[in-house]
Amino acid sequence: MSSAYFDNQLLHTPLAENNNHTILLFDASQLQVDELTLTQFLSPFELSVIARRKTPQAKQEYVATRLLLKYLVKSVLPSSSNITLDKISSEFNQQTCKLELNINNNQVYSCCVSHSHGLVGVALNIDNSLFGFDIEKISLKRPFEKLAKHFYDAAEVALITKQPCTAAKAATFFRLWTLKEALAKATSRPIAQLLSPNVFCELGNRQLSATSTTLTNDVNEQFDISVVAKKSTDWQCSFISFAALSSKLAFK
Repeated sequence: MSSAYFDNQLLHTPLAENNNHTILLFDASQLQVDELTLTQFLSPFELSVIARRKTPQAKQEYVATRLLLKYLVKSVLPSSSNITLDKISSEFNQQTCKLELNINNNQVYSCCVSHSHGLVGVALNIDNSLFGFDIEKISLKRPFEKLAKHFYDAAEVALITKQPCTAAKAATFFRLWTLKEALAKATSRPIAQLLSPNVFCELGNRQLSATSTTLTNDVNEQFDISVVAKKSTDWQCSFISFAALSSKLAFK
């Protein structure tokens, strides 16, 4: 197995206005959903989805990801400048197994969303190439060795168990997990089909590139992020502040 998959090569950079290879990250807990006039920002379809979300965190994460996607549309697609946010709708395409953005019932772009314990991320896949990413909180409390032995390839289990301490074992488990999830999204396959195969072999066989990193939030929680892509290796991730998001989309 290549050690390159554990080198944290995915860059974490300051937010750039027009970078179309950016995974936009945001702390969804900053959103007060009840204070937003959602009909101004969400499409009718998105409003029907948020109505089915039960917990406050689920509502925050859903609204945050959709606002982030619309921020990216407004930032990287000049043709969208006069389109209102409620005309930009995110809907899952059952045929392609991809999340898509339908803009003004005219343009359709592939996109990707991930969230874990309040941290959300989105990416707009303008090139419509094979692409997927995943975010997972690194938890030392989860029985990750037991889970790995039940689901993972034997060589992956050995890689985890040989690590010198619990923290290193957890980091290895979750890096493998985000790679598998990102691969599942890139190739439109159920994650259940990719848990037991060796993820490094799967990436090599499909000639896909992968980069990853680990980020720490303001309360010292760690998250692992992995990207799998066919064409581009220049994907990067950037945090956006609540102030920047609200200013661009005109809410407070």
